[in-house]
Formats: sequence, C-alpha cells, structure tokens
Amino acid sequence: MNKQTCNLFAIFVFLVVSSPVVYSQTASIPRNGSLVEEFSFVLKDFKIDHQGENNNLNISISYRYVANITKSEYPDFRWLAKDVETLLTNYPNEDDYWEIVNKEVTALLLKKYPALISVTCELKVDPSRNVPYSRVSRVIRERPTRKRT
Repeated sequence: MNKQTCNLFAIFVFLVVSSPVVYSQTASIPRNGSLVEEFSFVLKDFKIDHQGENNNLNISISYRYVANITKSEYPDFRWLAKDVETLLTNYPNEDDYWEIVNKEVTALLLKKYPALISVTCELKVDPSRNVPYSRVSRVIRERPTRKRT
C-alpha cells in the first residue's frame, strides 16, 4: 500500500470511528413473498440534562417502511435524527421517566413520517452520579397497516 492510500484509509477509519451516527439498512423477503424493509441508526453519546442530572444517552432507532414504498417517500434518516435531537433538547418535563421520554420519541417519528409502519427506539442511559446503574428503555410503536395500491 502506498503512502497516499494509507492516508486515505486512515481518514476513512477516523471518520467511521468518530462519527456520532451509525446507520444500516436491511431488506428481507419473508416466506409469504412480500418485501420487508428496515433501516436503523444510532445517536452515540447524546448529552441531555434530565431528571436533575447530566446524562449520556446512546439512542438506537430502527424502523420498518410501509409496503410498496416509492422512491420519493423514503425519508432521509438525518431528518429523523435531527427530530429526535430537537425533541430531547427541548423536552418539556424534566421529571418524566425514560420510558415516557421514549414513548414521546416513537410517537413523534410515527406521526411525522407516514412512510414508516413501525418505529423502535432503545434509549441506553449511562450510569450517573445519583443513579450508578446503566438503564435501557425499549419502545416499539406500530401504526395500523395502510392499504397501498
């Protein structure tokens, strides 16, 4: 490997490792032959003041698309990530349990993005000064199936 290739590889590794958002997409064909598409991303080390403390969250969001989605209906996952960040930054009730916060996240995304049939959010809260335990809240929210022609 020449020096230029090594430098490009080092930059690539740095970008992948230092990126606060990780994402993936899967598509599978269930036994009945229908196509199922899912997408996911992670917001790493999201800082939030909540429940009287500075907290560090790792937030995993995954969602399934409605059947027969068209190219123009796919949302850019960065829009969803920004919506989650905005909701958490401006969250109105400091005393809500993480489970309640998580339900608000999934409700927002399902309401705002009609191309999604289901949303799963997993909030991982690092130990803090007052709560020396890692905590995880996982919420799965689905909308009734909509018929598409």
